[in-house]
Amino acid sequence: MTIDISESREHVREFLKNNSVGVLATASNMGKPHAATVYVTFDQDLNIYFLTRKGTRKSQNIHSNNQAALSIYNAASQTTLQAEGSVIEVSDTSKVQWVANDIWRIATQASPNSPPPQTQLIGAGDYAVYKLSAPSLRLATFKGQGAASPEQVFNIVPTQEESHFNAYDKNVN
Repeated sequence: MTIDISESREHVREFLKNNSVGVLATASNMGKPHAATVYVTFDQDLNIYFLTRKGTRKSQNIHSNNQAALSIYNAASQTTLQAEGSVIEVSDTSKVQWVANDIWRIATQASPNSPPPQTQLIGAGDYAVYKLSAPSLRLATFKGQGAASPEQVFNIVPTQEESHFNAYDKNVN
């Protein structure tokens, strides 16, 4: 099957634009797992951004172990997007402002009568914006798929036009 990378990247962008809540999985430096729901936004290179407080467990985990995974699911279409990669705290002031504004917009559209959850955490420190960079994103739609192998279901989409598939991405479920 020939995959049109530009079309696949556009499909991922549309999915992310319409599905802005995901579960972020982090682990402490001792390997203790933690999962938290986050609002997300993204840039043209399909880097994924989220906002949290510096005193949260996810933030502490990221600072001691920068590897994380994110899963976003749309129940109506039975579509999932999965990302695995490294996370860094964003320090560029203009990018921090862009992410914070976009997350606020997304959160208030999703729940107009309630502020975003991170604004309700008392004593969790200052806000921090993080960027998850994954070499590729895995997108799958299960509705109407029928029984199939993971290779037939998941579309592995490089996050940059010149990216190439690597053996790890081809063989992971």
